[in-house]
Amino acid sequence: PVVPPLPVASLPPATHDLFRRIQGRVAQVRIIERRSGTKSSIGSAFFVSEKGHALTNYHVVSDVVLHPEDYTAELDRGDSTVPVRLLSVDVASDLAVIQVEAPVADFFKLEDREPPQGTRLFAMGNPRDLGTTIVEGTYNGLVRDALYERVHFSGAINPGMSGGPTLSGEGGVVGVNVATMGNQVGFLVPVARARQLLDRTLALAAPPDAAALMASVREQLLANQQRITDRLMATELPKQVLGEYRVPGRWSPFLKCWGDTPHDPETPYTVTSYQCSSEEDIFLSSSHRTGVVSYLHQHVTSQKLGAMRFSALYSTLFSQDPDPVSATREDVTNFRCTSEFVDVKGLTVRAALCLRAYRRFPGLYDLVLRAATLNASTHGVDTSLTLGGFSAENAHKLARRYLEGLSWTK
Repeated sequence: PVVPPLPVASLPPATHDLFRRIQGRVAQVRIIERRSGTKSSIGSAFFVSEKGHALTNYHVVSDVVLHPEDYTAELDRGDSTVPVRLLSVDVASDLAVIQVEAPVADFFKLEDREPPQGTRLFAMGNPRDLGTTIVEGTYNGLVRDALYERVHFSGAINPGMSGGPTLSGEGGVVGVNVATMGNQVGFLVPVARARQLLDRTLALAAPPDAAALMASVREQLLANQQRITDRLMATELPKQVLGEYRVPGRWSPFLKCWGDTPHDPETPYTVTSYQCSSEEDIFLSSSHRTGVVSYLHQHVTSQKLGAMRFSALYSTLFSQDPDPVSATREDVTNFRCTSEFVDVKGLTVRAALCLRAYRRFPGLYDLVLRAATLNASTHGVDTSLTLGGFSAENAHKLARRYLEGLSWTK
């Protein structure tokens, strides 16, 4: 059957008409290095109240949060540049609210709900310092099984557009630009998250100082790691068969798991790997990521090496450091490790547990657990668990549950 065309009144307006009507509501955020007085990075923001409140990404203004003595922020509105105050952040959602002193006459409405899948959308921002740009794309719904809520947007969100709005054809905000994977694959923060942060900000009695903002980030990180811990501990840890062993499998839908066995006929041993990762993280700074869960199992077997050579290979494998969560010495302390032999339901395991503390956010740690089975001379499993940004209590709790997931099928 022939589908009748939609009435003209129900179609989205032409892109140029939408751009003309609302371009003044979008501005460029400039992060200014105080000593030189020049910009160190840029992003986008958009006005959401007549009192001059604007939304952007946390990662755009993170330097102002972490180093307020070194950085400040301003908005370039095209015809003028004005200073802004940073009022609040949602670090897990990658959002922030800033404010200019003077009221604004033209601002966006945040939509009450997500649009239907397949809706044509329009992302706006300042890509690569080229001025305000509008990009057409498609709403593809929330990313399934994500640890941190994101909308999949088929459109080119380029560097500098972070913090800009994505709009319906009627000009209402349905998401906030946050990231891209290239090839027309972009991601938005859902509008519900933006509305929640704006509502909390409008209810503030007074603008927070730098110390209060840092305390807020710490509280949000602690709440986030508790959410992840509760979610994992409430789920029975599934088992994955790996050679003669069972190992922790896909613990939660937010984890993506992959397996591989390289085939080299000249290598006298075989290593089969199975790894799971959240594949997502929280941006704290350009050098520091957090909010990560990942683990790697390696099943090693050989009928050619003999017991002594296999033991040497196995020890070398165990001594290799897994990739930790991205951080610098300014962000975290050195790892402190304890090592012991553990009996896991009759299976002897060598385990090393390492923690490093967050310097800016007391009570948060990265954990790396290494463990290797010791019950055979020609095969074994080496495993590692990495947690980013957890309390010591929760990190130990999750590590114990993880170790309990090891067993020998005999």
